[in-house]
Amino acid sequence: MSMADILALLVPAQAWAAGGGEHHAPSIHDIWFPLGNFLIYALIIVKFALPLVRDFLKSRREEVVSTIAQASAKKQQAQAFVSDYQAKIAGLNNQIQTLQAALRDEGEREKSRLVSEAQSLALKIKDDTQFLADQEVKIARQQLRQEMASQAEAAARALVQRHLSAADQNRLADEFIQSIGPTR
Repeated sequence: MSMADILALLVPAQAWAAGGGEHHAPSIHDIWFPLGNFLIYALIIVKFALPLVRDFLKSRREEVVSTIAQASAKKQQAQAFVSDYQAKIAGLNNQIQTLQAALRDEGEREKSRLVSEAQSLALKIKDDTQFLADQEVKIARQQLRQEMASQAEAAARALVQRHLSAADQNRLADEFIQSIGPTR
């Protein structure tokens, strides 16, 4: 709505209000005073209020533009943040798979090592057992030989004592003494 439209509406309204509803033609003096009054108000509004409103709207527009720019920058930062974390999550999946494979390989190596150690230990135990068994057999044979020798000696003594007379004992003692004598 322009200034002329507002003026066109106000002049008849004022004329009607001043006349009390009668239809007589307003005098020129009745029009100049309200028109001057209106022009003063219009000048005050144009001179003082309009620059303030214009400055307010201009600063408000700059504030809105600044807020939109900041929001846009924050949106871009958030999108970069999201894409960064999506990349990290994808990287984590790869790292998890790599770790699982590495742990699986390590487990297989450890299993192979333990099986190898167990086989080596079993072979060593088997060898030690065989050695101990052989030693036990040797000890048993030696004890058996000693026992047989002891029994043979006892049997020989008994046989010699039964069949050896006093004359035989004297002869054997003399022979022993003679054999010792020349060696001294």
